[in-house]
Amino acid sequence: MPLLAAALALQGASPAPPSAQDTRADVIAIEELPLKDAAAARCALAYATVSRWQKAGDPRGAAYPDAEANGGREFFVRVMAQMMDTGLTRENIVMIATKGVENNDNPDGEARIRAMMPACDLMKATAGL
Repeated sequence: MPLLAAALALQGASPAPPSAQDTRADVIAIEELPLKDAAAARCALAYATVSRWQKAGDPRGAAYPDAEANGGREFFVRVMAQMMDTGLTRENIVMIATKGVENNDNPDGEARIRAMMPACDLMKATAGL
């Protein structure tokens, strides 16, 4: 999962441990995130999945513009960094990313990506990518 590694590498040193008041430290599923964060995370993971398909030569990736060159990677990196800034731990983000990409890598996930990609492209464009 090179995209996730890149996102985590951007953060430098390990983040401070969450405080007792930090309720977001226990979040481990996209469904538990606020709607805005969940939408961005789903799109970031859709780009990561498409990128993975494209790198592997999977025909499912051919239906999309190059995720690396078209800003998908940068969108992923920014979203993962923003998730860390909200108090999620690296472990939480790795769990969310791993589960999200795994959930996308099947026929139902492929259909979800196809359905949401227009909104994800708009979100990415709004982010200036």
